Amino acid sequence: MTDLLLDAGGELAGFYAAEPELVAEFSERYPNARLVGSAAEILESADIDLVASAAIPDERASLGIAVMRHGKDYLADKPGFTTLEQLADARAVQRETRRIYSICYSERFQNRATVRAGELVQSGAIGRPLQTVGLGPHRLNAPSRPAWFFERSRYGGILNDIGSHQADQFLFFTGSTSAEVVASQVANFAHPEYPGLEDFGDMVLRGDGGTSYVRVDWFTPDGLGTWGDGRLTILGTEGYIELRKYIDIAGRPGGDHLF
Repeated sequence: MTDLLLDAGGELAGFYAAEPELVAEFSERYPNARLVGSAAEILESADIDLVASAAIPDERASLGIAVMRHGKDYLADKPGFTTLEQLADARAVQRETRRIYSICYSERFQNRATVRAGELVQSGAIGRPLQTVGLGPHRLNAPSRPAWFFERSRYGGILNDIGSHQADQFLFFTGSTSAEVVASQVANFAHPEYPGLEDFGDMVLRGDGGTSYVRVDWFTPDGLGTWGDGRLTILGTEGYIELRKYIDIAGRPGGDHLF
């Protein structure tokens, strides 16, 4: 998110993290960034227009509400919320303050193949979009995960955490402005030692511009050369587009494959 904002002409005014390891990692990546003493210092600064955060998912909404109430706009990593109550609260404060609460869906904004697919669809290359099929497998790598990662109340469930990417792309590519979940299911198929983990989820979506099927999971095998074989198929009335975003198992090198 920081890179996106810098590329768009933003200036990194300062940052804060309570965890020393996160401070060290961020400082190494952005050596000119100024570490401030508290989150309150950022909220109260008159020189800051926008706050970006990749806090633990269940903490993002409360921070975003505080940001808006301090007269600033907010950019959260996905998922932007973990409960419908958080969403309702953020909407109420947004109406009250008229500030922006936005969510960074990197699979759409930072993947070159997805950006190009958007240009093709908008140019009419495949006719009228009818359906998207979004697949989001991920590698679990459980030993590297913090404790909150396995607490459903903190990450919001697999369909909210990972599937929000696919829901965003469905709305974008079909031009849907309203949608509903027709059917969904989640499970913990293979990790009983983590009872709060959902390692599989899928859902069917229907909008005013098309339909979608979404499947997400934590079953990327260790032998794959990347964290996940993320794919998106966009069906239109005159053709279709397939994206293999991070790897092509047919052997073509690199990512960002568009067919």
